[in-house]
Parts: sequence; C-alpha cells; structure tokens
Amino acid sequence: MTTTALGLPVWLTLSWLIGWVSPPQHGNVHAVVVGISDYKALTFFSGDLRYADQDARRFVRFLESSAGGRVPKAHIRLLQNNQATRQNILEALTVFEQAKSGDRVIFYFSGHGKPDNFVPYDAQPSQTGSWLAHAQIKRAFRQSGASTKLCIADACYAGSMTNQQTSRLATKKSDTQHAGYSTNTALILATRATQSAAENNQMHGGVFTHFLLSALQGKADSNADRVVTIKELYTYVSLRMHQATAHLGRNQGQKPVFYGRFTDNLPLAYL
Repeated sequence: MTTTALGLPVWLTLSWLIGWVSPPQHGNVHAVVVGISDYKALTFFSGDLRYADQDARRFVRFLESSAGGRVPKAHIRLLQNNQATRQNILEALTVFEQAKSGDRVIFYFSGHGKPDNFVPYDAQPSQTGSWLAHAQIKRAFRQSGASTKLCIADACYAGSMTNQQTSRLATKKSDTQHAGYSTNTALILATRATQSAAENNQMHGGVFTHFLLSALQGKADSNADRVVTIKELYTYVSLRMHQATAHLGRNQGQKPVFYGRFTDNLPLAYL
C-alpha cells in the first residue's frame, strides 16, 4: 500500500493498527472502553478529571447505536473509575485474543496520559511501572487475529503512541503469530505527542470526544451519503478542535493525530 499523508504530522497513513469494516459484516466486535475521572491517588484539586467517565459511557452508547454497528452489550467491556485498574484493563484486553479474521477489536481510553503511557485508576505518580504503557495496548493488538483494529484515545500526550521507540515490542516467538497488521488500521488520538488534552464545561466532556461523537453521529457526513469516512472524520474533528482550543495559544491548541494504514474512504459510521 502506498504511504500517503495529509496535514503532516497530524494525518499519517503508515503501518500501525486498526479500523472499521463496512456492513453488512459477519464478524464480531469486541470493545474495551475505559473512562477515568476519579483517580485513587488524586483529588479534584490535585488532578481528578470531570468528564472522562461520562465520555466513555457516551462512546458505549454510540457503539450500541445503529451508526456504531449495534454492538451487543455482551461484547463491550466498560471500565469506569475504580474499575479501571491497570490489571483490570490488561485482563479486559485479553478478549481481543478471541477475535478471528473478519472481527473487529476496539479500544477507547479517556483519562490522564503521560508520554508513552495511559494512566489507570490505581497509578502512583512516582511509579512508572504502575502506569499503562502504550506498548501494552500494542501488544494486545498484535496478539489479536482480528481483521480490523481501532484505538481511540482522549488523553494528554496521546500522540506519543506513534513514537517509533514505543511502536516496537520485544516479542517472544509465540507473540509473532499475528504481528502483521491489516490494511484497515487507524490510531485516532486527541493530541500530538507533546500536547495536553482539554475538557470543556460547556460541552460537559473532553473536547476531542465531543467532536468525535458529533462527527460519527452525522455532523461529518460532508457529501450526505449517510456514511462517515475516516477522511471526513479527520476534516471535521481537526477543524472544530482548532476553533475550540485556539485560545490556548499556538503551541497549546489541540491537534488530533490520525495514524495508521487505511484509505481515505474507510467507513467509520453508517447513518
């Protein structure tokens, strides 16, 4: 597949993760959805979030809707706040190993992020080993036999997931069975590698997730064909996020990162 790019470095179609298959489809969908507002080691005054758990619930409702493919509740693992420990997230991700050719696996995370890491509920700020490394998510995808895989992250420094040094895992021979990625693959990330992700009180949610869901529910369907493609999603979300966060300054306004191997017309929602 030819490598293409639009709006570098925020749109990269290279060689990484996942995507959505156009219906009708005969495979199953397995989704792990994580939202953490209330952290064990934090308080509202020291860093707790307001809306991350709500955003996770909103994303689940999208998956259960017709636009999201009517994913059965039994195929969605929702972990919120104190449920979203590092161990619980890793255990939930093992469901991706059950996926077969024709299936989809989806990981959504809303919460705190650090460079090359997501922050689970029970993380200790001074103990990096208690964080959830991006490499752990990538390992779960590599071990999955699913044809399509999607990772969506609304967290600070989410764009660091595209870093070369964290894209490669030291794998055992048994880990390499599904090392090749499918052609419909995409990382959809709220920020560049060095940026923070913003919440908005008027939106009652993360800025990225707010526009992501608005787009998938039809706002991004620019040609009115009742299909939201990844190109339409990128165009809609990046513009709205620029408008909503421009006041943060030239280096602070959020710039989403779309990274992977996919065609511009990869469908993400059907209206």
